[in-house]
Amino acid sequence: MSYSYIDSDILLKPLLAQISLTPTLLLDTEFIRVSTYFPKLGLLQLHLNSVDYLIDPLVLNNIQSLWDTLFADNKLFIFHSCKEDLDVLQTCSQQLPTKIFDTQVAAAFLGYGPSLGYAALVEKICAETVSKDQTLTDWLARPLTEAQKYYAAKDVSYLQPLYEHLTYHLDSRGKTEWFAEEMAALLTAKQQPIVLDSLYKDINGAWQLYPSELAVLRELAKWRYTTAISEDRPQNFILREEFLVELSRKRPQTERELAQIDIAPQQRSRYGSAILQSIQTGMSQATESYPARIKRMIDFPQYKQDFKQIKQVIDVAAENNTLPVELLGSRKLINQYLLWCYEGKDINAEKPKLISGWRNTVLKL
Repeated sequence: MSYSYIDSDILLKPLLAQISLTPTLLLDTEFIRVSTYFPKLGLLQLHLNSVDYLIDPLVLNNIQSLWDTLFADNKLFIFHSCKEDLDVLQTCSQQLPTKIFDTQVAAAFLGYGPSLGYAALVEKICAETVSKDQTLTDWLARPLTEAQKYYAAKDVSYLQPLYEHLTYHLDSRGKTEWFAEEMAALLTAKQQPIVLDSLYKDINGAWQLYPSELAVLRELAKWRYTTAISEDRPQNFILREEFLVELSRKRPQTERELAQIDIAPQQRSRYGSAILQSIQTGMSQATESYPARIKRMIDFPQYKQDFKQIKQVIDVAAENNTLPVELLGSRKLINQYLLWCYEGKDINAEKPKLISGWRNTVLKL
């Protein structure tokens, strides 16, 4: 197998001309996201006109021309397991595709399993073996070895036959519209803004706190998130969740009191003032603005019985429609639906996925 390595603007220019003429893009990305909040793109792979292109973003001077060409004309982006690839593209280009095709999700709709890997899907559909021996590569290191380049190229080599096979069978089984709806929902979710005042709800252990403590946690969660963004570091590198909960419960007011919390000295030195200020802001909130206590699903007395009943309906529907249970009705989706029911089926709120779109067609809850 051969590939073309694009590591200069001179080589990129004729490729951009080819990209501009195609309505579909077969893509993959290699990136690193170990010690940063934002993913760092190391390589962009593109299969086009029977050639695998490896585009090196670290050496191109005119990288913006690549993004402009890729996102022009509402092209269809074809990936395998695209959620992280979309994160990378959104970070690098500040754009998202308008149309996507995820071969992993398409395979799930056709009964291949909820999250089949690329190599396994290639083996099943194309009867070819794809090595995964370079999974732990540092894609920001240069130069890349021939083995690394070969591995990266293989990740797009088979996207075209996968796409053709999956598209045909989605259509023949009447699932094309279901799949298209799922892709649109995925893109919509990627475009949703972060609600800073709601971040505290996703902190493990938040359900244990009282409203006055949650008011502090709300401020700490906002501070941690904005700090992670500004410093480009993972949120847990700023401060782990368990410390946010402990700080919200104990609410230290001075540096001496803060020192009683088992936070690493370097974190306390770097962020101590900001932590104390966030605590003070939370404590100064008016009582009526405190968040309500967080209810766990298990706190609703009928939850176990209701969950079991809906799970049975989903299991039968998944089998009848050759769908993975995880795709049709995961625990998260069941809980979303039950919470909506328990809270009075607010007609002004967005309907749960189980009773919307293609899932509603299949389940008829």
